[in-house]
Amino acid sequence: MIELEKKPLVEFTAPVIEVREETPTTKTLVFDISGVDFDFYPGQYVMLKVPYPPTGEELKRAYSIASSPLQKDRLELTVKRKEGGKASVILTTQVREGDKFFIKGPYGRFYWTEGMSDRIVLMGAGSGVVPLMSILRYIRDKGLKKVKATLLVSYRSFEEIIYRDELEDLSKHSNMKIRITLTREVPEGWRGLRGRINEETVLSEVEDIPSNLYYLCGPPKFVDDMKSILLSLGVDRKQIKTERYD
Repeated sequence: MIELEKKPLVEFTAPVIEVREETPTTKTLVFDISGVDFDFYPGQYVMLKVPYPPTGEELKRAYSIASSPLQKDRLELTVKRKEGGKASVILTTQVREGDKFFIKGPYGRFYWTEGMSDRIVLMGAGSGVVPLMSILRYIRDKGLKKVKATLLVSYRSFEEIIYRDELEDLSKHSNMKIRITLTREVPEGWRGLRGRINEETVLSEVEDIPSNLYYLCGPPKFVDDMKSILLSLGVDRKQIKTERYD
């Protein structure tokens, strides 16, 4: 695998120019970064300072970048509200257009770019889809037709499918395979998969299993379970990249 140069670490303050509801518990914050020289690899994250009025403290939180690095004037962070959380509650219920935030990044070694592999499998659960979406958007926007990408992603219910319409559009690209599974509530007429991603899912949906580069993102148990499945199916551990979400 090729060794990539690190992107320069940048810190800046940027205003929110759009707040987009993805699901009842998830919102995408779009920041205006025109005029900021900020570059990253798809899959990386930034640190965000979030003011917390109840205590007056300033919280620092890591959020994966959802947008493609080709979108130079906008930076998108998708945040899922966490039960009992502080920063995620502020970001999904109180942020308005015009609010400014301090951002620093990029960080992380969980990334993909051309030259690393032209066969990738992205496996996510819930908001673990966010950095995987950055990778898919980059492949689409750069027109990397030779890259074969498979996304296996699980959500609890139809209402909680983050990027639902865009994932449907991405599935129309001949080099992208999108498979969504619902683990709890399944609506009538649902045509996708059901239940948790397991060995059977991987065997039926992924081609040439040992030859792909894998990206696993989600809660620790999900990531550990997926890694165990892949190792048992003969995937070299060097071909597995992981990112765990609390």
